[in-house]
Parts: sequence; C-alpha cells; structure tokens
Amino acid sequence: MGNRLYLDLHVLHSYPLSNLNRDDLNSPKTAIYGGEQRGRVSSQSGKRHVRAAVEQRLGEYAIRTRRLPETIAAELTANGWDAEAAARAGRMLALAAGVDGVKVESETNDTNSMFLLPRAGISELAALAVEHRALIEAATDAKKEKTEQEKLTKAASKSVLAVLRGRTASIAAFGRMLANEPGSTVDGAIQVAHQITTHATAVQADFFTAVDDITHGQQDESGSAHMGTALLTSGTYYRYASVNLPELAANLGNDEESARRVAVEFTQAFAVTIPSAKKNSTAPFTPPSLVCAVLRTDQPVNLGSAFEAPVRAERGSGYVVPSITRLDEHTGAVRRFYGTDGELMSAHVDLTGTKPQHLGEPVEGLAALLTTIEDAVTKASTA
Repeated sequence: MGNRLYLDLHVLHSYPLSNLNRDDLNSPKTAIYGGEQRGRVSSQSGKRHVRAAVEQRLGEYAIRTRRLPETIAAELTANGWDAEAAARAGRMLALAAGVDGVKVESETNDTNSMFLLPRAGISELAALAVEHRALIEAATDAKKEKTEQEKLTKAASKSVLAVLRGRTASIAAFGRMLANEPGSTVDGAIQVAHQITTHATAVQADFFTAVDDITHGQQDESGSAHMGTALLTSGTYYRYASVNLPELAANLGNDEESARRVAVEFTQAFAVTIPSAKKNSTAPFTPPSLVCAVLRTDQPVNLGSAFEAPVRAERGSGYVVPSITRLDEHTGAVRRFYGTDGELMSAHVDLTGTKPQHLGEPVEGLAALLTTIEDAVTKASTA
C-alpha cells in the first residue's frame, strides 16, 4: 500500500429547514467564514453519527463511557452476582489497570475519565472479576476495599490493560486517547472537517403551540397549553473527510484488506448519515446532491476554500447547482496548481445532472462509486 495513500471525500448536501447540530442555547450552530454567517455541523457531531453507522454496518461495536463500573456490574448481576458485590467489582476492575489519575466518583460511581473500548471488553472485564472474586468479596468495607484494590491491581493490571487497549474498526479509524495511558492511545486515521453551508445563512425562529385536547374547543379557551420557539436553519453544506489508508491499515494490525473494507463502509456512512437532532419535528432525510471521491498519493486536499466567497443563489435554481459549479471550477484550479500526478482515481456521483468537468469519472449511483473506490484501493495496494 505504501506510506502515502489518502482517500478524500467531498460531499454537497442540501438540508431543508432543520436543526442538525445545536449549541448550548438550542440554536443551530453557525460559523463566520468569508465574512458571512454560515450554517455549521461540528466535526464531533458528524463523526459521532458516522462512527455509529460504521459500527452497525460492520457489526463490531465500541463503547465510550464514564459508567464503566456500572456496566461491568450489570454484566455480573445478569450472571447471578448480588448487586452490592457486583458494584464493588465494577469499581475495582475500573481501577485495576492502575492508570494514574483515574478515579471512581463516590457519589455517582462513575469514573472521572472516559473509557473507549470494544463492547466485547465488558464481558472480558466481568470474566476477570469472576477470576478474582475472592479478592473482591474480601473488600467488605472501605478500608479493606483499598487494601484488596492494591492486590487486585497487582494481580490483574496487565489483563485489564489488555482489555482497555483492545481495538475495533471504529477505534482504529477515529482514534482514542486515555490520559496517562499511552498504550491505549490510537491516532485516528480519519480526519473529518466541520460542515459549513456554501452560502450565507440565517437562523429562523419557528413559533409553535401545543394544544390541550381537553380544553381545545371549550368556550373562551384557546386550547393552547404550551407556547415556544424553535430555532432552525436550512442550506447546502460542503462536507469533507480524508482517510489515511496506510495509517488505518497499521491501526488494524497491518491488515490492508480490513482497512479497505473500513474505508468503503466509512464512505457509505459519510455520504448518507444525517445528524439526528430535532429529527422528529424536521425529518431532514435528504440524499446528498454530489459525492466525489479522490484517491491520492501526495496529500489530503480540503476543497472548502471554494466557498470562502459565499455562493449566490441563481434565479430558480437555489444553491445546489451553483455550489456544484463552484466546487468544479475550484477543483480544476487546484488540479492545475498541484498537478494530477498524485491522483490515482477520481470519480463522482451527481444527483442534479450538472455534469462537472473536473470531479473525475461520473458513475451511476453510490453503489457504483463504492465499487470504484474499492477497486482503486485494491489496485494501489498491490502495485
């Protein structure tokens, strides 16, 4: 596969009135770019939903939580442990790795740090609790628990660390960090940009009421039991992600076949996954208008600067078509600047019939694009 192989993904996606990603005031997130306010979906939000979709498609799940003690305890009680012993086991196993700074909060029984581990690791930690049950059951009060914790850490730290260092495809793809435990650190092989609208946008207020079915229709009663305002926006968003394929393969134990599969599944998920905020009242389930994939050997190239000057809606055509045209023209300029020697494959699927000239081979449908990507990565891996 070589040391430099990147899969760049560029998506233009038009969403109707919605609130895909909220800030702390429940308003759609925005950003200033090119001197204009743009709609925005944060990278964190986008990755969260795509990660969940990739895990579902692969049938391989990770769990990110501060409630590790509770999760271990639930596994143990399901297998016959009494609640008190299971809770103690959860606390002690969460600390048994001996990671500096990790504590269990006395009030909540949560850890003060987030853990990200394979979901199967919960059963493995529960099995370690069974293996060391005598130590756990000897911790009958706070003083004894501290003493037995030291014994458990000495006896089981390597086994617990092995579980915490376990990887799934999504951990290999998106990375992991646990403070003071460098062995658990995984540098993510996928970079995802914040999504922004290609044009200026404004947040719109939607005043609404909720009707009381009992009072509705009664004399001198409006039937309104609640009034509120929802904040919404709409627009055509540019989305970008880049997959570092050699790094992904390395994170998967130098398994190039698995890396190729994960890259294809990520492309599928990235193209069609929509953040779920306010979905029940906005149903923003639109398909992307354009998906472009470029396999490169030089460097990742984010084309978001195509929209530094906001796109203006053409009369009768909205923002999608002029956004595709702008992206196409900018891509042509970038290709002239960098040259095309670093491009192994470039292809796109277009919902609008715009027929861009610089976005690579046109293919019919997302499935065909995924096949094109898979074939190109396979060819690059065997070259």
